[in-house]
Amino acid sequence: MTIADQVLNQAELLTGELDDTGRERLRLLCTAAVRALTAQLRDGLSPEDIREDFVAAASLYALSRWGRGEEIQEFRAGDLTVKKGQTANLEAEALSLLGPYLKSGFTFVGV
Repeated sequence: MTIADQVLNQAELLTGELDDTGRERLRLLCTAAVRALTAQLRDGLSPEDIREDFVAAASLYALSRWGRGEEIQEFRAGDLTVKKGQTANLEAEALSLLGPYLKSGFTFVGV
């Protein structure tokens, strides 16, 4: 199973029952989340290297774009817990979960 498949499966668990259109929309959001977060990983690090954290973060990141996140009752990934009403923080929680693995926002070019 690919990382993208795992992210989609986890996101589906959080959203509940979806029709075909909803599932396709969620699949697109999960694919975009995987690409966006992969691009932010430190050089030499892949999603497979941090699979569990990456899947949890990417599913939260996708749901931050979903708009139905208010239906989430509770989700736990290690020390992270997301409960109903916390949709505004899903992206921040996702990035926080991957924080140790992300590139620095500052790049020193030279003097």
